[in-house]
Amino acid sequence: FLLQRPELRKDIGDHIYASENFFSFFPFEIRPWDAAFLWGAKHSRSTLHMDPYNWTAISAVLSGVKKWKLFLPGQDHLLYVQKTSCGFPLECVKYNSPLDAFDPDLKHYPKFGRAQYLETELLPGEMLIIPAGWFHQAYNADETMAISSQLMNRNNYLIILEEIIKGGSVKRKKLPAHFNTLMPPDQVKLFLSCISKKILKKGKELTEVVLKMVSETQVS
Repeated sequence: FLLQRPELRKDIGDHIYASENFFSFFPFEIRPWDAAFLWGAKHSRSTLHMDPYNWTAISAVLSGVKKWKLFLPGQDHLLYVQKTSCGFPLECVKYNSPLDAFDPDLKHYPKFGRAQYLETELLPGEMLIIPAGWFHQAYNADETMAISSQLMNRNNYLIILEEIIKGGSVKRKKLPAHFNTLMPPDQVKLFLSCISKKILKKGKELTEVVLKMVSETQVS
């Protein structure tokens, strides 16, 4: 939505926490969209999941009330995590849980009762930053509009690069011996240079398909 309406992008503004974002180094064909507009009906919710590439997520509420449950890292076995593949814009491992953290079925998922989590509520004008490694689920207590985005900086970039390697888009053996001697921004740029033109072409095609689907969707 926002990618197709750049005139609205400036209304979001900038904030200090995103002043360094290595996703800006990514070629457009495979760059995660830096702002997504989320409009959720009352009682709607996300899945219990960890974000693609295990990035640091940002959610800012414009209107409504969004409740969150955030699970401390290292509890995959208590969340019954299922690993699948994600092919947009790069291949990666997708980490999802079949559980609904806001209405858990402890009969089928008894270990979940031992999971530790934090709970918070976002009101209009408030923003939540979700660190890498934290499973989370959002619940819209009212009709809610929000903006979501993601960060890649010197605090989490190695985590994200490792997830891209897991997806197979870059082979670890292709990284030169001096890779670890570089500064973080230069490491990311060198890493991205190892992505093949074939993968970039596929990313471009997938992006075009998704944008076409969005443009053809009519809001009633």
